[in-house]
This record gives sequence, C-alpha cells and structure tokens, in this order.
Amino acid sequence: MHTMVSRAGLAGLVCALLVACGEPQVDNAAVASALAAAQTVEVTAQGRVVALLPDGNGTDGPHQRFRLDLGNGVVVEVDHNLSLAPRVPLQVGDTVTLHGEFAPDPGNPVIHYTHHATGRHEGGWIMLKGQTYS
Repeated sequence: MHTMVSRAGLAGLVCALLVACGEPQVDNAAVASALAAAQTVEVTAQGRVVALLPDGNGTDGPHQRFRLDLGNGVVVEVDHNLSLAPRVPLQVGDTVTLHGEFAPDPGNPVIHYTHHATGRHEGGWIMLKGQTYS
C-alpha cells in the first residue's frame, strides 16, 4: 500500500514530534498564573525588551539585567548570569524568547537560570534573532 502525506500533514507531524520530545513551547500565561499564585516555576516566555538595566553582582557572579514585557500587564526582570553564559546583545524594542526559572519576588518578579544546565538546575537560554545564548 502506498501512502501519500501532504505538506501540511508532514508539518503537523514534525510539530507533534517536537512537542513530544520536550521542545519548550512559549507560554506567557504560565508566567501570569505563577505570578498570581506566588509560585516559582520553569517557564518559556516571549516578550519585548522595555529597559536595559545596569549589570548586577550576585553571590554567583555578574548578571546582565533587563526588563521584559510579556503582555497583559506582566513585566518581569531577567537576570542572565554572565559567569555561565555570554552577554546577549540586546536593545530596547528587541523581541526575545527565553527559558528559565520564574520567581514571583514581591514587587520585582524575575526570570533567572537562563544559562546552560548546572548540577543544581536544568538548562535555560535566551534566543534573540535566531541566535541562542546559554
């Protein structure tokens, strides 16, 4: 028996396989839900850079910091560890997709762990204009 698969059918199959293989899907609503419930969760989100902040210095090294508007009134700070990942060449207005841990820090919700996996945490990343930084 000879079976033909349409391009649309093939594209759907590829998408289904990517999701089944654990490819993260953008879900900004998950960030809003975690914020409302004051929960720390792994997220994949996409938004527009609205502010570049001065680098911060934590106990685990310097961090590139910026504010990301996820829509629906949700703005988060992103703290990207420069000891574990390269600096992302961001500009205000850029759209980025990222994966990391969302923490509902009161008054300053943040996404961090946007770097490669460490023994303590799963890997995250920031994607800008098709380039991934992790």
